Amino acid sequence: MLKNRLLLSLLCIGAMLYIAVPRLPVTEDGLAGWFGIAWLVLALMAVGGNTAAIMYLPKRKRMVRKAKLAEVKKVRLRQYQ
Repeated sequence: MLKNRLLLSLLCIGAMLYIAVPRLPVTEDGLAGWFGIAWLVLALMAVGGNTAAIMYLPKRKRMVRKAKLAEVKKVRLRQYQ
C-alpha cells in the first residue's frame, strides 16, 4: 500500500515537472528566476525523498517477513511433533 502511494507521488511529480519545466522562468533576472530555481529544487527534493523511501521500504518488509516466517516454521514444527 505504501509503495503504491510513493509510486503515485513520483508519477504526479513527474507529470508536474513535464508540464512546468518549459514554462518556468529560470533564465530570467529578478524574483521570477529565483522562483523558478526554488521550484525546481523543491521538486527534485520531493523526487529524491520518494525515491529514498521506495529504496529503503523493502528492507523493513524483509525483516518483518523473516520474523513471521520463523514463527510459522516454529508452529509447523510443533504440529508435526
